[in-house]
Amino acid sequence: MPIIRGTEKVVNPLQESALSKKGLCDYVINVASGCLHGCTFCYVPSTPVIRARQSHLKESGIDNPQMDWGKYLLIREGVPEKLEEKLSRKRTWYETPAGRGVVLLCSGTDPYQNKEVGAITRRTIEILLKYGKRVRLLTRSPLWLNDLDVLANPNVTIGMSLPYIEDELSRQIEPNSPPPTARYKALLEGAKHGCRLYVAVAPTPPEMTLQNFVQHLDKVMAINPEVIFWEPINARGTNGKRMLAAGLEFAQSVMGRGPWVEYFIRQWGDIEEAAERVGCIDRLHIWPDRDLTGAVNESLLNYWWHRPTVETWDSEEYLPDGNRPFLKNHVQLSLFAKSEIE
Repeated sequence: MPIIRGTEKVVNPLQESALSKKGLCDYVINVASGCLHGCTFCYVPSTPVIRARQSHLKESGIDNPQMDWGKYLLIREGVPEKLEEKLSRKRTWYETPAGRGVVLLCSGTDPYQNKEVGAITRRTIEILLKYGKRVRLLTRSPLWLNDLDVLANPNVTIGMSLPYIEDELSRQIEPNSPPPTARYKALLEGAKHGCRLYVAVAPTPPEMTLQNFVQHLDKVMAINPEVIFWEPINARGTNGKRMLAAGLEFAQSVMGRGPWVEYFIRQWGDIEEAAERVGCIDRLHIWPDRDLTGAVNESLLNYWWHRPTVETWDSEEYLPDGNRPFLKNHVQLSLFAKSEIE
């Protein structure tokens, strides 16, 4: 299928989100439907948002919105203007303890996947900051460095997906994304300009071991991220089929629930032990899947679901050195130290 580009209308670009359970946000803004990065593991095509809009997407020439992920991009018309109108009239703001009223760009596409999308994202963030909103940016593209004049702001935190820094592996798993080495350099550059940063060490493939995690986290800490999110690849559903179609044989080994749970638990223990060794266990934030219920101690799962990150915003408490944010009364409950809850 050739790449399909177009536009679509959106009534309200600002939507309440369920991603507070991951400590990410309470609102999301998606500036487009589809994403040209074409990450084989991406969960977005399997979400109800895409499934419920299959007929609409087919009208745009997209026959199979799930399997053709990465081959279409429909830019949403007038997002900044409609957001301005929305915020000028909005009198209440939804805020949960974990989501903290943060607005995420984006949950269903990459906000800087090309210059056109990046320009819309910049204008959107400018409007959010005008109204004093907290913004979380998540991207795989270094193009955000063009907007440092806007993004180096205490109300903006910038994150990049960096599950590994091996470009060859990336070309197999996320074929059209900027390479991890470019993302890493972008984060280092952002740190020099005083940007608030976080890293999503996610999703990690099954071949990553304890030693891999130690080496990776050691490099990540050079960025001085406020938070390090983690989860493994989920190879179930259509994303598993896309991985197999891309020749990623490891997907077959973790498509069943049993092997996938075993892989999740093994890597969870490994990354926590690695974080202990590197000295960043306090920044590590686990994204445990609901399908771990019954396989992992319930207290541990409840600990992470809906838990705030160690980031701070506005008047929230900082460490005495004023450098790294820390959540007041934070106590780490980890798989690595699971004997504490058994």
